[in-house]
Amino acid sequence: MFKKNLLIYLAIGFLILGCFINQVEARRKILRGRKTITRQYYRGLAIPAWSIVVLTGLAMLTVGGGLYVALKKIVVDSSDDGTTNSYHPAIQDDV
Repeated sequence: MFKKNLLIYLAIGFLILGCFINQVEARRKILRGRKTITRQYYRGLAIPAWSIVVLTGLAMLTVGGGLYVALKKIVVDSSDDGTTNSYHPAIQDDV
């Protein structure tokens, strides 16, 4: 079950990355008589640049939020288990 979900997410990720690939250049040689003419065709991106920026920003916020929650649960919440630490700061007398 877990591997199936992982493969689905991986496929969706590759699909989104495929949309972000730069312009594709295609060349075609046309023979006219004895002269060869090379034509170039450019295909633009499937989605506009502003949407790429928005999707990238949202993905970065999502990953950052996920890391925050994971580290909070692992690091911060695990330190509140009620045990005493072996390190105690030295008592300083202000004389």
